[in-house]
Amino acid sequence: MPMYALRSVIAALPLLFSMAAYAGDSEDIQQLIRAKQFPQALERADKALSKSPKDAQLRFLRGIALSELGRTDEAIKVFTKLSEDYPQLPEPYNNLAVLYANKGQLDKSRAALQMAIQTNPSYAIAHENLGDLYARLASQAYDKALQLEGANSQVQTKLKLVDSLFSQQGNRSPIAPVAAPVAPSPVAKPAPTTAVVSKPAPTATPTAVVTAKPTAAPKATATPKPTAAPTTAPTAKATAAPTATPKASPAPSEAPKTDNAARQQVIASVEGWASAWSRQNVNGYINSYSKNFKAPGGRAAWKKDRQAKISAPKSIDVNVRDIKVDMVDDNTAKVRLRQDYKSDRLSTSTTKTLILEKSGGRWLIREERIGG
Repeated sequence: MPMYALRSVIAALPLLFSMAAYAGDSEDIQQLIRAKQFPQALERADKALSKSPKDAQLRFLRGIALSELGRTDEAIKVFTKLSEDYPQLPEPYNNLAVLYANKGQLDKSRAALQMAIQTNPSYAIAHENLGDLYARLASQAYDKALQLEGANSQVQTKLKLVDSLFSQQGNRSPIAPVAAPVAPSPVAKPAPTTAVVSKPAPTATPTAVVTAKPTAAPKATATPKPTAAPTTAPTAKATAAPTATPKASPAPSEAPKTDNAARQQVIASVEGWASAWSRQNVNGYINSYSKNFKAPGGRAAWKKDRQAKISAPKSIDVNVRDIKVDMVDDNTAKVRLRQDYKSDRLSTSTTKTLILEKSGGRWLIREERIGG
């Protein structure tokens, strides 16, 4: 089965986070990366960061150089730290997803993409990558089904259809030319660097995206609005009593669509919380909780306890499954799930209930309890 790569981004982050004195360094590093001079780009980034260690653009470009040099684990650390320092930026989450996918860690890749989308719902690359990721998962599932039931012609057709979505990608350049943002903008979107996979689409022959910059909003198939039932005018008055003209059925409310979008955001927040826990990212874990969270023993003591318990193990793996979301109202959601926790010290599986509240565009945990 072919391996499908997701699209990473290379263009500098919004200039809001870069010091003007080092703008030339960022531009030079981008030129080196476009020229595939990755060792020189990394050396230049390290030198510039020695003068400005907190510069987000330089750190981002350093992560790109490390990725291209195959130093994946180091690149993951760079983008993880960037996502912690600048949680409002979707680009570090997107590139984390690419790196996780290349390592075969598809659950972490999906969680990172969902965080990118939650951070900026109009970030088209993340939506495209999430579609590609689901296509890869579908391909793996169909392949496994064929191993178990090789004569199933329907599965064979589906597998060929999924694989055909990516058949036109052989001629795509691994790095697309990009330009630095012209003006500061906290939601400026970088142009893609690697574009190995075309966007999955329900059509049999997808169009490959080569160097086009992502649009301001993700391209989604418009949901046709149900039209009112046509009313046929009566040709004759059959009775003395007036015949009631059938009323056109009102257009369905946007509430179900909005409700479903909110559910997806809630699920993304829960999976992001579990992902931060698995990566032993204490700040990301703590920031998943609302200021209204009633911490046992007080918030300060709770934070200290959680930091010790998350940092102490050599490794942690938290998987959440069977997620069920009930929208209490527009700003409150009740989540029931199964949590599988495994570390070098402990292994448990428990049912949990979380109450999340919407705050500043994010869904945060307000209550957490064992059981239903």
